[in-house]
Amino acid sequence: MLSKIYYSYFTLAALTALVQKIVNLLSAQLPDHQMVQTVLTRIQPQLQTALQAIGSTIKQPLTEIVAAADLRRDNTYRSLRDHIKAGLRRQNKAYRTACEALWLEFEKNDLKLYNQSRDTETAAINSLLADLLKPKNQPHLATTNTTQWVTELNNDNQAYVAASAQRSAARSTDDTVNDDKAFKDLKTSLELLENILNTMLAMNDPRGINEVVDEISQYIAEANTAAKQSQNNTGDDEEENNNDTE
Repeated sequence: MLSKIYYSYFTLAALTALVQKIVNLLSAQLPDHQMVQTVLTRIQPQLQTALQAIGSTIKQPLTEIVAAADLRRDNTYRSLRDHIKAGLRRQNKAYRTACEALWLEFEKNDLKLYNQSRDTETAAINSLLADLLKPKNQPHLATTNTTQWVTELNNDNQAYVAASAQRSAARSTDDTVNDDKAFKDLKTSLELLENILNTMLAMNDPRGINEVVDEISQYIAEANTAAKQSQNNTGDDEEENNNDTE
């Protein structure tokens, strides 16, 4: 059963970020499932509308959000690169050989791609991911236990792209729907998606659906916790401000 989303904790920005992660995962894991893809097709314009709605009301933090997303993907890239580099010195021949093969892909796409402009870095990471995910490299990723690490790099890169798009939307338009409608539309689509995924889970079809639902449930659990904590912090700040005025 898919974890419950506690919508009352969420701002539109937090819900949009969660939806983007879910869409990225399902697009990668279930690209040929018609019902899922139909819902994702419906969600995509809702995400763009939500990003514009956020941009119309939350402008000050956007530069900081983009910078934080950029730093996160940089750190994920550098840690993965350094992990593979360290493996070049392993005595274990199979492990060292896997690292040597993967290291060539890193060299091909610039070992310090984080020093490039952000848009160029995005393209470079996309190119690196495409190379790492080639069939010939799958055994090497498994040997070095970095398959999930590569997924994290992809997610962090997409999170940066989403944050950057959010900032661009804020700069380019003020003619947007209000937050409440954008939130309601995303919630409706998520509830539909939840029903579909739970049905697929009950039928245990397609293969691997359990793992997909488990990962989405983990996304939801983390997002619920972060949203609740953010709400609590906001309440504390408001109380402190009220006390200051007495």
